[in-house]
Amino acid sequence: MNKLSIGKMAKMCNVSIQTLRYYDKVDLIKPIFRNESNNYRYYNISQVFRVNIIKYLQYSGLSIQDIKGVLALDNYDLMEFWKQQEKEIEKEIVKLQQSKRLIEGQQEQLHQLSIVKAIPQGETYVRTIPEEQVVWIKPKSELTPLSYPDNEVSDLDNILLEKETVANLQYGFSYDLKDYKKLKDIKYNGIFTRVFVDQLETSKARLEVIPSSEYFCISFLWDRTKYYDFYSKLKKEFQIKYGHFSTKVYELSTVDNYKYTNEKNFYTELRIKIPT
Repeated sequence: MNKLSIGKMAKMCNVSIQTLRYYDKVDLIKPIFRNESNNYRYYNISQVFRVNIIKYLQYSGLSIQDIKGVLALDNYDLMEFWKQQEKEIEKEIVKLQQSKRLIEGQQEQLHQLSIVKAIPQGETYVRTIPEEQVVWIKPKSELTPLSYPDNEVSDLDNILLEKETVANLQYGFSYDLKDYKKLKDIKYNGIFTRVFVDQLETSKARLEVIPSSEYFCISFLWDRTKYYDFYSKLKKEFQIKYGHFSTKVYELSTVDNYKYTNEKNFYTELRIKIPT
């Protein structure tokens, strides 16, 4: 029986000597002979294929502990094991695809924020908003721009967490375009955030696609003391340009480059969809 030194064995198996020593340490594959005088390890040519099996199982994503278990299974149990592994991988693929969409969403959100920041605060403007998929909930209690809607936002976050997704770090509120005498008279009738899922089966929220459209807007760093003036200016100029009719105002707030210390770090944009 020809013996292979650990160096020759490593070269034949295309692994490092350290890897073979590790396999020995964790009892995955033992040398057939160890020289007690110099502690050199020797292997048999027939062990090369076992190393290849171990490498294959590692490449499949299995841990060393899993590999040791798999090597002890019979044919039926191996089939069941790989079926389960396939299901786990499919779940991971879905999660990775969702993570990719979240990353793409953050890039788009930062791009949109850069557009808003380049416009002087308090000036009205027209811009095209790209298509967005959002999830909506109705406020459980009366909310106005004077409110602190942490509980409602938390409810929205929890709904998304239950469905194994998250909000896009941007929250929106909607209300009717009307003549309000004071800021406290503005009552939010919807709370929403952008999401990146194809389905959201829940009675607690509604999934909706907002198509790309042109909006008449005004933006500012969040400030309750100036909100009413900004809203009034937006409404007045919108009605001069486009007329008087019933529609909604969308309030979107985005934290400035993750630099959150208080609510004044939010850039807020008020939007009114321009009629076509």
